[in-house]
Amino acid sequence: MELKVFKNNQFGEVRVIENNNEPWFVAKDVCSILDIKNTTQAIQRLDEDERSMLNIGRQGETNVVNESGLYTLILRSDKPQAKHFRKWVTSEVLPSIRKNGGYIANQENLTPEQIVANALVVAQRIIDDKTKQIETMKPKVEFFDAVASSKTAVSLGDVAKVLGIKGLGRNKLFELLRNKKILMKDNIPYQKYVDAGYFRVIEQKYTKDDEVKISFKTLVYQKGINYIRKLVS
Repeated sequence: MELKVFKNNQFGEVRVIENNNEPWFVAKDVCSILDIKNTTQAIQRLDEDERSMLNIGRQGETNVVNESGLYTLILRSDKPQAKHFRKWVTSEVLPSIRKNGGYIANQENLTPEQIVANALVVAQRIIDDKTKQIETMKPKVEFFDAVASSKTAVSLGDVAKVLGIKGLGRNKLFELLRNKKILMKDNIPYQKYVDAGYFRVIEQKYTKDDEVKISFKTLVYQKGINYIRKLVS
């Protein structure tokens, strides 16, 4: 395992270590970039297969996250630049990691032949890895892009998945919001929270026993997700 440092003028530095042909990002660096204050708490909320502890040299064992864990942290960040950080990682950092953990950007000391050889290695690695990863990561990436826009609303039931807090499922989230007097007994938000831009309530029609009935569904904007996150943190 070899530790590599990736630099960006906008985000600073993020350290990456490759373990068993999988890149792992130093959690402290990622959380710092995303303005996530409590790194330990953020890591504990990830699934077990998204986090680990690896030895990075002089600093010893440290918290790291894999690509899936990285997306989860990005999704939970309030920072407007979080989406741009993800694009930098996916378009430059990940494609630049070779089997030996190398980084081909800015290798001024290499000969043209060496640069071409490195590029071929990276290209083959990208083909092999992306074929395996694209179907696995596609749902999470698309979901991030959807909820990152303030104009997009997701169902209240999906908010529990976005928060990813262990033990806080759909029903418990509803109960918490009712106790906080944010939702009414029928899980519809009070008007002041709708007016604040946190929620949207849509009307749905359905037929039962040959009779048209109406139900209501609560959707949550990104602003509302951030508000709920602060309540449960």
